Amino acid sequence: MRCNMKISEIKYIRPDMSQMNAKLSELCESFDKAQNAAKQIEYYDEYVKIKKHFSTMSNLAYIRFTLDTRDTFYSGEIDFFNENEPLFEEKCVLFNSKMLTSKFRDQLEQILPNLLFKKYEAAQKCFSTAVISDMQEDNRLSTEYKKLLSSAQIPFRGELCNIEQLSKYKESPDRQTRKEAFDAHGKWMSEHSSQFDEIYDKMVKVRNRIAEKLGFKNYSEVAYLRMGRTCYTPEDVKKFAEAVEKYWVPFVSELKKAQQKTLGIENLMLYDDSVWLKNGNPEPIGSASEIFENGKKMYKSMSAITGEFIDFMLQNDLFDVLARPGKSCGGYQIDLPDYDMPFIFANFAGTYGDIDVLTHEAGHAIAAYVAERSIPFYELWEGGMETCEVHSMSMEFFAWRYMDTFFGQRADDYRKMHISNAISFPCYGVIVDRFQQYVYENPEMTPSERNELWLSLEKKYRPYLSSEGIEYFEKGTRWQYQGHIYENPFYYIDYCLAQTVALMFWVMMQTDYDSAFDKYMDFLKKGGTKDFVTLVSEGGLESPFCAQTLKDLSEKLAERLEMQ
Repeated sequence: MRCNMKISEIKYIRPDMSQMNAKLSELCESFDKAQNAAKQIEYYDEYVKIKKHFSTMSNLAYIRFTLDTRDTFYSGEIDFFNENEPLFEEKCVLFNSKMLTSKFRDQLEQILPNLLFKKYEAAQKCFSTAVISDMQEDNRLSTEYKKLLSSAQIPFRGELCNIEQLSKYKESPDRQTRKEAFDAHGKWMSEHSSQFDEIYDKMVKVRNRIAEKLGFKNYSEVAYLRMGRTCYTPEDVKKFAEAVEKYWVPFVSELKKAQQKTLGIENLMLYDDSVWLKNGNPEPIGSASEIFENGKKMYKSMSAITGEFIDFMLQNDLFDVLARPGKSCGGYQIDLPDYDMPFIFANFAGTYGDIDVLTHEAGHAIAAYVAERSIPFYELWEGGMETCEVHSMSMEFFAWRYMDTFFGQRADDYRKMHISNAISFPCYGVIVDRFQQYVYENPEMTPSERNELWLSLEKKYRPYLSSEGIEYFEKGTRWQYQGHIYENPFYYIDYCLAQTVALMFWVMMQTDYDSAFDKYMDFLKKGGTKDFVTLVSEGGLESPFCAQTLKDLSEKLAERLEMQ
């Protein structure tokens, strides 16, 4: 239902689960009795409407909860969805099974994309009524983690900061300020470290129990299926990590030597990692409203569809970006499918990251906006998370030509910092992924063993960086505020895969921006209608799972950086 209305005007109504589940049961029965494929498609369309509405209300409740995690009403609604989403999924999986076993399946596959059926097959393997109570517990633990992290009020130089508000001090041009900010963050985390450990202990156990009940070796296999990864496996990701160690870590280590020289320091510490310039990282010019006005001009100049998109977003107040007490940490883009509305959540902190909201999260939102208006199959609006992250990470680069508007005379500083951070990122991202893989292969690990594992992975993938002497961080506990580890297990590698593809687009841009942008938009417009590996291949890009790709890309990037 495409419409123009402010998000605050959308009425939240808790779904009537008994009515909704009864309707889905009725659809399953009617689908079985249908005399032809056309009739089954009618029932499929009704199923999709129900699924879209449930998702809309669930996402709306999540938005309003994360805007203020202290809100008791929406906190209660999140509890409701934590309990009922697995029960709703049970009905959806049952309907999907009817489609898979339909006597008219050949005809259905002439109407609906084959990838849809592959996703249904994956969903069948990772769901059972036997794991519903475990899924509910996992949901409750995720909410508990989010509330704990969002409760942070960290004293720093006369201010009380949440984690997002502290970030500007953690990237200060003054090294002592950065260290003190990391220490302040570490002190708060240390005071709550046992709580984070307790939550994660419970999560690992419940997820391991899910895997055992479903007949898998460990939870990573379940997670891959739940994320719809139909074109690559944990073994493929292991090979990617090996290629990062062999080709990417040495490349980044050389960049870090140059960074160290620029900053004039003997040892690169954790609090130096994201600061690339002696005078500090560039900060955006202007207030939040001025940033959005410049963002509007940028997207109107970029293309007709991006101009239409930004008008729609601003007219309907589909951004909430100011940090405040009680607001959840981080940023995200989420969809309200009943209204064909993307929504962007963030926490402005007065850093270059504020501009990333207009590039990274907007890249996600543009993809959603386009899919909602051009792809007829709701369940294929969105691809795998690695595909979605290509949309966002690549948009960060395509926005480069407009950075003078946001950073003035320091626009080139921003570009240098941004490409350096982008190149460095896979080393950290692989740590997050390998940490989870090992933890779920060894679910009885103690908190101290997990911390030792993290430190060993840091030495392997970020040997150029030290956290020695930094409160909390030197113990190997950095992973505790990497929210994906708790809330979205095995998601993080998607950023790494996407970053390599986005960097391929960056290389293309250096010789022909318009051609690269056209290829990007072709990639984006396909949404989730094809799997990641196919999209990459059809886009004329190289597979990140091939070690030679990382070797060649690192060499091209090194050559280009020398030219700039």
